[in-house]
Amino acid sequence: MRRPRVLLLLILLCVLLGALPQRASAQTCTATPSALNFGNVSPIALGAVGATGTIAVSCTWTLISLAPNAQVCLNMGGTTPRYLTSGTNQMQYGLYQDAAYSVPWGSTALGGTPISVILSKPLLGTTASASVTFYGQIAANQPTVPTTGNESTVYSQLLSQTSLNYGYYLLGPPGCAALTTSDGSFGFTASATVVNNCLISATNIAFAATGVLNSALTASGAITARCTNGDAYRIALNGGTSGNVAARQMQRTGGGGAVNYQLYLDSGYASAWGDGTSGTTMVTGTGTGNATSINVYGRVPAQTTPMPGNYIDTITATISF
Repeated sequence: MRRPRVLLLLILLCVLLGALPQRASAQTCTATPSALNFGNVSPIALGAVGATGTIAVSCTWTLISLAPNAQVCLNMGGTTPRYLTSGTNQMQYGLYQDAAYSVPWGSTALGGTPISVILSKPLLGTTASASVTFYGQIAANQPTVPTTGNESTVYSQLLSQTSLNYGYYLLGPPGCAALTTSDGSFGFTASATVVNNCLISATNIAFAATGVLNSALTASGAITARCTNGDAYRIALNGGTSGNVAARQMQRTGGGGAVNYQLYLDSGYASAWGDGTSGTTMVTGTGTGNATSINVYGRVPAQTTPMPGNYIDTITATISF
């Protein structure tokens, strides 16, 4: 009569064991990041450039779990500041947890603050997911970041010093520093394309007032160009009102007269500055990322003096790169 009792006890024990939670290793969390792409960046614009990326976080529970919540911590290692690189060239940037770029994305191992997210087991099912946004910002005021070969140039960094730590709990999240379970790294790439660009401005050229034009008048102005470091450029001046780069004229305000003049690259008035036609020359150079001031020399030759008045011309400077 005792044997049936022993058999019944063994059967009950097996049923109870089957009802217990599975081992902790069956509960896991994973992280899958997107790339961080800043797109086209013009360093000479001098402003900061922001971009966002996302991390898909997913946690899985056993069917029956006494710890229905999961604390997930996304650690970003490596040294700061961070640099996107192209060969030996660098461009500084940072990684952040917020859109205001005020909380750096760090790692508990280095005394920083990781990105943390809490997931809860769904009532139906065993998997919960969340999308976490992270923020990158290229630092402002890096005008000398160059392009290579006079072409748009990709700068990048592989971020492999990442780690995913997580822990399951019933009441009260354990905090990132207390987590020891890791699902390894979740590396991704940050990149930006540095583009050739030029900015241009000019000051006016004003000849002194005179009663007669029996001797030459001279004056000068300047064109300021700022081009991407390594970017070849040229600057052309059009023909103004006359439409002729070899025979410029200032017209009398209100009509009734013209004054001949010319613009030059040099103070010796030997090289007329135009668009490369009719014996004129264009200014050429290679950008450094810093502003370059180029003098424009104007000369009114001796000529028959037209009626009194104000004489002006409008010149368009075009920079090509």
